[in-house]
Amino acid sequence: MVAFAWVLVPCAVVLAGVTVRWFLQRRQTFWPRHGIPAAHNPHLLYGNVAGLVAKHHTATILQTLYREFRERHLPAGGFNLFFSPVLLVVDRKLIERVLVKDFAQFQDRGLYASDKVNPLSSETLFSQSGERWHRMRHQMVAAFGTGSVRTMFSTTARIAQTLVVYIGAQGKRRDLEWTDLMARYTTDVIGSCAFGIDCRTIRDPGTEFREMGYRAFRCSLRRMWKLRFGYAFRRIADVLQLCVNEPSVERFFLQLCRSTVLHRESYQMVKRDFLQLLLEMKANGQLDMTQVAGQCYSFFIAGFETSASLMSFCLYELAKNETVQGKLRGTIVAALDETDGQLSYDMVMSLGYLDQVVNETLRMYPPVDFLFRVANTDYPIDRFGTIPRGTLLVVPVHALHHDPAYYPQPEVYDPERFASEPKVNRKRQDAPFMPFGMGPRHCIGTTFGLMLVKVGLVAMLRSFRFSLVVDRTPET
Repeated sequence: MVAFAWVLVPCAVVLAGVTVRWFLQRRQTFWPRHGIPAAHNPHLLYGNVAGLVAKHHTATILQTLYREFRERHLPAGGFNLFFSPVLLVVDRKLIERVLVKDFAQFQDRGLYASDKVNPLSSETLFSQSGERWHRMRHQMVAAFGTGSVRTMFSTTARIAQTLVVYIGAQGKRRDLEWTDLMARYTTDVIGSCAFGIDCRTIRDPGTEFREMGYRAFRCSLRRMWKLRFGYAFRRIADVLQLCVNEPSVERFFLQLCRSTVLHRESYQMVKRDFLQLLLEMKANGQLDMTQVAGQCYSFFIAGFETSASLMSFCLYELAKNETVQGKLRGTIVAALDETDGQLSYDMVMSLGYLDQVVNETLRMYPPVDFLFRVANTDYPIDRFGTIPRGTLLVVPVHALHHDPAYYPQPEVYDPERFASEPKVNRKRQDAPFMPFGMGPRHCIGTTFGLMLVKVGLVAMLRSFRFSLVVDRTPET
């Protein structure tokens, strides 16, 4: 019996190894078997993304693949995300078909979140799909409209002034971490507008709210694979109670929202913020408490880091380009002279040159490097092939924004690209620009995010001049 076991164990190991190798090889031949052109020489384990995260940023890898497919004159091309087949969409017209015209066939993002383990994540618009997404999106449109954003302007302006006072109090500190400071500003604004609380992270970066926000946004390969596994094997993931986000983080935000709502309802308090709009929906039976907390959580997670990075990159480029900074400051000062130095929503949002500066920053540093969708049916493309149902499609936003065919000298920071009368060498109507997505699933909080960013920039630029400390700001 013992001798038999000694024979059985090695056989089982060999069989498992052969099975795994067969599976990996079959995954690597997915695109040839479907007659779709693909990137050359995928690695058995790493596919076409060797060094992802550890050595190379996602944007860098996708840009390399994008250029390869463009040189081969392909509308799209397959590649392997490790052993998972993915289609990179390259052609501008095909991108518009996927994201807009044929949206019904590509409306799902393919994300997984368990409503038992991650109840808040499962309630976000980002992870929802199908009829559930349509219903929630329709309900949320009014909450993110221009009228609602206007009501949050005064809160944003007040916090922006707190930021200015804090910066002024730091004197000429050389160790002030601007990326972190911008994140603290956006945390305070969104925390106040979404949860109705004074986070005070500008003055105290060690608050629990700031720490939980950082942990909620933190991404890793492990989390990415959990998301992919959960979508591909949803039933198994539900049985395993697969957790894609830290439960402690969601519990913190859920309890925070519940306590804030209880306080408001007990004292019949009414505030002009995002949470108040959600409470009105709750009172009308449109949302329950978990859904209210989920939308607040989504509002915060989707906005604070992306807005902070946009502000940081904008300040960086303005510091590098003193002429641009001077012109923008002159525009701001002239506008403030007409309002007796008072900030207003209409004044800030109507600054044309500020729009150009922000848009050029969004082009060079899009908050989201790529968009992704899942085909919910077989989708034929003329003279190319048929995209199989269930295929993950990726739109490389960063690569598109840095394509010299659309934006000459793409690495040069030039706000004039977005002037009302753009330069002759830029065919603006043909140049893809999608920092907030495109089509029905574009970012619903775009108006609020831009308001938050512009108010912060105006407040800082009216008070300070920014320049680079060369020995502390390497170009690479």
